[in-house]
Amino acid sequence: MPVKCADQEERERVKRYRPQLLLLLGAAITMASIAWELARMNPQTSYIVDPWSIRGYESVHGSIAFTIGALVFAAGLLTMLEKSLNPLYSRLIGFAMALGAVGVAAIYGTDERTMGGGAVGWLVAIGVSWIIKGLVAPRLPEQLASGIKTFSSLAIVIVSAFVLNLALFGREFTAKPVVWVGIAALVIYGLAATGKPSELAANRMLIFSTVFGGATVALGAAAVRANLIAAQFESDGVVGQYKDTQITSGYFLALFGMLLAFVGAVSLWAKRRDIIINLRRAERQRAAAEASAAEIQAALELAQQHQREARAGK
Repeated sequence: MPVKCADQEERERVKRYRPQLLLLLGAAITMASIAWELARMNPQTSYIVDPWSIRGYESVHGSIAFTIGALVFAAGLLTMLEKSLNPLYSRLIGFAMALGAVGVAAIYGTDERTMGGGAVGWLVAIGVSWIIKGLVAPRLPEQLASGIKTFSSLAIVIVSAFVLNLALFGREFTAKPVVWVGIAALVIYGLAATGKPSELAANRMLIFSTVFGGATVALGAAAVRANLIAAQFESDGVVGQYKDTQITSGYFLALFGMLLAFVGAVSLWAKRRDIIINLRRAERQRAAAEASAAEIQAALELAQQHQREARAGK
């Protein structure tokens, strides 16, 4: 019987810390992908080239995946702290994640890129307008009806998006990747910091980090294959054809790790959100009970006063 109780306690402990385990394990797997093979020539080809394959530590994209995994691991540890539920600390941790993304772009991004306008411009404009709505909507007069508040919030998003796209984001600009990543990181951080509840800003930013970190790894497949061709050219000038290269286990391992980290980050956010909602519901119920008890006490005192006055009148 004691063994069963111990097993049950162990299962409860694993269940309680499952989000944290998934998050850290996923980040660690992504970091470990640097030691695995990222790309190789198709085994069915007969190319005599060197190298035949490259591992993560031989490619800049393997280093990028390792850095992303390390940043997600560190961000996960910070988000797990109890202090991260303080709105101020939560926003500071989220801002540190944004700085981490900018740092990755500053280290690995070199060539300038022309971006903006079109769908990209509209996405950035809508993101910034949503942040504006998050800052303005809570300051609307309390006496306004809920329908008017909803309409006002929607109008703020639409009008500010049109103005921002027309004035800034509708045009194309040329800049280094660190600039574009910095703009995106600030917009994403603004969305995370202005969301509700404010205690979970770091959790929301962590979810965004796993999503965009995974997207960065996923979109690097073509570049990893190109790195193999470039390494062959630098080695002896004899290269295979790009169509005969293929991504391998290290790439998929990094993606799988980011998927696990995403599941862990979402689970941790959902768990904490439920706890905060339940605590606020309990506070409202306690406040209502205290108000009801005060009203009952006041009614009793008033009744006793009436009784004393009636006795004094006799």
